[in-house]
Amino acid sequence: MASKHDRKDEQHDLDLGEVYSRTELFLEKNKRAVSIAVTGILVVVAAVLGYKRFYAEPRAKEASDLIWKAQYYFEIDSLDLAINGDGNYFGFQYIADAYGSTPSGELAKYYLGNCYLQKGDYEAAIDYLKKADLDDDILSVMAIGCIGDAYVELDRPQDAIDQFEKAANMRTNDMTTPMYLMKAAILYQQNGDWGKAAKAFRRVAQDFPASPDANEARKYAARAEAMAG
Repeated sequence: MASKHDRKDEQHDLDLGEVYSRTELFLEKNKRAVSIAVTGILVVVAAVLGYKRFYAEPRAKEASDLIWKAQYYFEIDSLDLAINGDGNYFGFQYIADAYGSTPSGELAKYYLGNCYLQKGDYEAAIDYLKKADLDDDILSVMAIGCIGDAYVELDRPQDAIDQFEKAANMRTNDMTTPMYLMKAAILYQQNGDWGKAAKAFRRVAQDFPASPDANEARKYAARAEAMAG
């Protein structure tokens, strides 16, 4: 007669056996489907690797090699040449259209936004700046801040404030954070929202004392606090 211990072992072995049997039965019944699935995964992985090596990476290099002249024209304020090219070298427009998914293509969208901002075409500036998908921490913040600048020019102060606050809080650093806090604070002040103005000015003065704006922020924070009561 089997002991309790033996019966427990039999039960334990039976349970494991059932699990293995069910697995083997499933694989036997579905081995063709499993094989197809595995093959499909390998094909997708190979396609992704092939796309990256033979298509994406070469195109990224092409775009990187093309953009330098447009950047040069931007730096010397030849905005039309920067946008459209000079007949020998492509401008940001072509690079953004033809290589839009590459890092340089995304950068071209950022530059286009800045070009149109300087030319006074604020809607086009916003459109390109919103499209720019930038990996660089500073440039991604600057793009949001430039959208805020465009909203200021379009007399949409609340939209501008939203963008400046977003830019200030995206990546905390000693350069862009106090700069965009100051812009937001000035608009709060112009709107008569003294409490929020004081808070933004005070943050610049206290959290970024080495900022060029710190002393001015301290002075305006005191005034805004007095106005807020």
